[in-house]
Amino acid sequence: MQIGEVSMRPVIEMDEFRLPSRMFIEGITFEDIEPHRHWLSPQFIDSETGDFRLSQHAWLIEANGKRIVVDPCVGHRRHRPLLPFYHMIDSPLLERLEALGVSPDSVDYVFCTHLHLDHVGWNTQLRDGRYVPTFRNARYLIPRVEDEYWRRELTGELPDVERYNAGVYTECVQPIVEAGLADLVEEGIRIADCLTLIKAAGHTIGHMAGLLESAGQGAVLAGDAIHHPLQVLYPDRHIQGFDAEQAQITRHKLLELCVEKDYWLAPAHFRPPHLCKVSKSDGKYRMEWG
Repeated sequence: MQIGEVSMRPVIEMDEFRLPSRMFIEGITFEDIEPHRHWLSPQFIDSETGDFRLSQHAWLIEANGKRIVVDPCVGHRRHRPLLPFYHMIDSPLLERLEALGVSPDSVDYVFCTHLHLDHVGWNTQLRDGRYVPTFRNARYLIPRVEDEYWRRELTGELPDVERYNAGVYTECVQPIVEAGLADLVEEGIRIADCLTLIKAAGHTIGHMAGLLESAGQGAVLAGDAIHHPLQVLYPDRHIQGFDAEQAQITRHKLLELCVEKDYWLAPAHFRPPHLCKVSKSDGKYRMEWG
């Protein structure tokens, strides 16, 4: 995919994992799904069970001589028993990066939209019994508010509700900080003269998104601000997260940005084609797939 003069490609770690739709989006029913079943099924939803079908992928951006990896997935053989679909997976992400002609040492930036386990896993890898940076020549861009919240794991102060993410900061973020590769960022920073970081809180306390712009074209790298196409159709339905009301505001903000500027919407978990255009009619959002 070309965004102006910039290349943006998904790097797939897991072709598919599934989540029950009724547990994921508050109040969603088969009646909500039915008008859209003809295009949601089978790519985005299992028509029999209603389960969401999701992808796990990072984004690779190549622009102005720089390489950027956005949200480096789950990682290899990580102990994540509270989320069985992520537990001890054999991750092919590095091999798939290599297949695209990208070695870890050639990456200039890693941007983590937030610090959930499925967005930071390949920040590090296990070498001789300890976790070390995977992209050792890169600057890691970590939202400052996220870092302040999740680093409480180190002192045992992380709320129990976050126990599914236990150990993630220690394994996937602290080694980056200790190596001097972490840049704690706030809204407005721009890298490679094409990617601007913007606030997108709600799913987590300090979630950010990336606004990719080149030659009059653009894409919104939404991370987990939007997980599934049904959240575009029903952006006011709450999902589990840090602040449901703020997450709703953020969804509308990002969708309106896509509508107003005719930018692509590129979340972290849409299945192929992984991104879409968004339009609005009679107060409702619609998707057009690339």
